[in-house]
Amino acid sequence: MTYNGPFTLGDWRVEPRAGRISGPDGAREVEPKVMDLLCLLAEADGEVVSRETIAGRIWPGVTVNDDALGRCVWKLRRALGDPARSPRYVATVPKRGYRLLEPAVPQRLPAPVRAVPKWIWGVAGALLLLMAFPAFWLARSQLAPPGEPEARADRLADRADDFYYQFEVSGNDAAMRLYEAALDLEPDNPRALAGLANTVTQRVLRGDPEDWPGEDGVSRVGAALASGRTREPEAVRRLERAEALARRAIDADPDYPLGYRALGLALSAQGDLDAAIEAHNRALTLDPDAWEAWINLSDMHGLKGEDDLALTYMERAYEAMSRVYDAQAVLIRPWYSPAGLSIARAHAGRGDPVTAELWYRRVLYWDPYNREATRELATLLRENGDAAAADALCAEGAARTGDAALCGGG
Repeated sequence: MTYNGPFTLGDWRVEPRAGRISGPDGAREVEPKVMDLLCLLAEADGEVVSRETIAGRIWPGVTVNDDALGRCVWKLRRALGDPARSPRYVATVPKRGYRLLEPAVPQRLPAPVRAVPKWIWGVAGALLLLMAFPAFWLARSQLAPPGEPEARADRLADRADDFYYQFEVSGNDAAMRLYEAALDLEPDNPRALAGLANTVTQRVLRGDPEDWPGEDGVSRVGAALASGRTREPEAVRRLERAEALARRAIDADPDYPLGYRALGLALSAQGDLDAAIEAHNRALTLDPDAWEAWINLSDMHGLKGEDDLALTYMERAYEAMSRVYDAQAVLIRPWYSPAGLSIARAHAGRGDPVTAELWYRRVLYWDPYNREATRELATLLRENGDAAAADALCAEGAARTGDAALCGGG
């Protein structure tokens, strides 16, 4: 049956239209998509609902990765006070989906009540306005976002994510403070724990100001390990903290991919590449579109000298980015062309100019003004005897960029 009206689930009374659940600890507001998920699971009457079905019903017509679904499930569990390790309400069925462990019982609507005279509502409204003014001014004096602590923590984590993915020293520091503020409100928030772990690790990996701007294909982990920076006492202390934070995120929600990705980053910075690879693989089991984990895996295997695996995983990272680009454009854009270029260069370096050309052209299809791709493809074409195609490419690139010396190293 369809659950549009109120129903009970164990100790909880669910009101879908009001977006609210009520239980022994009082009432809680629930986000619309989280409520949609709860109602969808209730309709299944204890049967497993696949991830594909959930995505199709809750995000119709939108490509959604498992990370978004995992966050939705996590929020539902948190609202119900349902630990992932020993759930009472929502069970994860590995490689299949989710189901409810308690039956949903529809509730009858209460009998209609007599209408209250309008003059009573007017008096009550005036009194409420008078009572609201002190609370209003008190709320304005608070620096933290309004709402329940969990909702405020999520909002702080959202803003922290925005700063973190700028990959700038000031943005990383701002993200660190916001994640810490979120944890002050909700100490077991997996997003804030994983995010804070990432900021702490990045502060060690990118120790010099010149290490921060852009993603130029340089292995930050490899450079940091080679420099010896990660073995300095303060760096060791920070990385141990980052690992502990990531493990707390995993303990808080074992199904949260970002926890494993944060753990993998911290472990790799400590030089434990095998354990880092295992953590990233766990993240990808939970979310195959976790493109950052694919990139990190490529980096780890490259550092181990396993170039074939490094290239395979970078290609998978590019494919994952392509699948979720529309939903994560701001995050993916700085990585998209550099990833494609690294793949093209790898194929060129192993003597496969045909595949290398395909990848260079793929980069230029989505990034027509990319100077590096234009120059390197022109060089590749000339080296393989197609000077006419190289000249045409350079002329087209020069017209687009206004750089007449584009292919001359200018």
